[in-house]
Amino acid sequence: MQSFNVTSPQQQRNKANAPQQSKCKLKFDYSPSKDGIDFNLLVLLHGLGDTKGPFAALGTKLQLPQTATMAVQAPEPVPYMEECYQWYPSFDFLTGELLTPASPERFKGLTRTRQQLTELLQHLVDDCGFEPSRIFLFGFSQGGTVALDLALFGQIRNLGGVISISGYLLEEQENEKKIGNGYGGYILVTQGEKDSTIGPRSQAEKKFSIIKRKCSPDAIVSQVFISNKDHTMPSSAAEWRIIHTFFAERMPRRNLQLENMSDVYLVNPSR
Repeated sequence: MQSFNVTSPQQQRNKANAPQQSKCKLKFDYSPSKDGIDFNLLVLLHGLGDTKGPFAALGTKLQLPQTATMAVQAPEPVPYMEECYQWYPSFDFLTGELLTPASPERFKGLTRTRQQLTELLQHLVDDCGFEPSRIFLFGFSQGGTVALDLALFGQIRNLGGVISISGYLLEEQENEKKIGNGYGGYILVTQGEKDSTIGPRSQAEKKFSIIKRKCSPDAIVSQVFISNKDHTMPSSAAEWRIIHTFFAERMPRRNLQLENMSDVYLVNPSR
């Protein structure tokens, strides 16, 4: 017979333990929730050639309720450029040209980053107290690629959800086997209709179909095209409305009013 733990909601801890930089290889900026309840965590991943700074500021500006934020910096500097970082090798070291799917260095670099991000997530789950289902990823371009890769192929399963801005899996991952039945959470990809980096709409839809094939049938996966937008971060009210709707509908919330009732108890299966 299964046993259960019965606790009062007042016993729940509001503040998660802050992550420790000494336990992680990747650099990050962490901010607890403004309302003092670190129920969810939003991990922000910048694009190629950027740093964690602007994304740390974005996380603070979003002011998502009951949600701490963490902006992570990519592990590799872009060659010959100061304060510019990449999640995996993107340029030929000798010619400076963009690497193609034919270069094994791209995927090798992606798997190195996957492992480092997995170690970071493990620290957040084991030491800081965040449940995987309440960890959400937000990435732009190359950061979106990494966010999708981590949710679909990482060792920490059942992450809460992913928002990828103009980012898709690498072409090399089309034949990578999905884990088990595939990712079963929430994915939103926003894409500019005039994105000169991704290419025409048909190309973006083809890339999106690969993401869907790596998910389970239960996953809720959507792609939204933004008019008059190139390969940039969100800037229009319409796109931000879509993003905020995703957060509002997909991020769980604690019902503080219910918890504060003296005759309410939480019943959880014992592990």
